[in-house]
Amino acid sequence: MAIADVRHEVVLALAHIHEAQREAKSLVEHGADDERVFAAGELNFLDRQEGMLHDRLADIDWRIAEDRTFLSWARQEWFNLMFHLDNWIAHG
Repeated sequence: MAIADVRHEVVLALAHIHEAQREAKSLVEHGADDERVFAAGELNFLDRQEGMLHDRLADIDWRIAEDRTFLSWARQEWFNLMFHLDNWIAHG
C-alpha cells in the first residue's frame, strides 16, 4: 500500500473517531448514569486513539517531506553530474 493510501486511511480513521467522540460527549451530557460512565471511558479511549493517529499522521507527513527532499537532491545531483559531464566532453 502506498504511503498516500495509508495517509488517507489515517485521515478517515480520524474522521470516524471525531464522530464517535461527538456521540460519546452527547451521552456524557445527556445519558443515564450507566451510559455516562460507559461514554466517559469510551471518550478517554477515543482521545488516546486520536492522539496516536495524529502522531502517525505527523510521521507520515514527515516521511513524505523527507522523500521529496531526497528526490529533489537526487535530481539536482543528477543534473549537476550531466552538466559537468557535458562541459568536460565539450571542453575536454
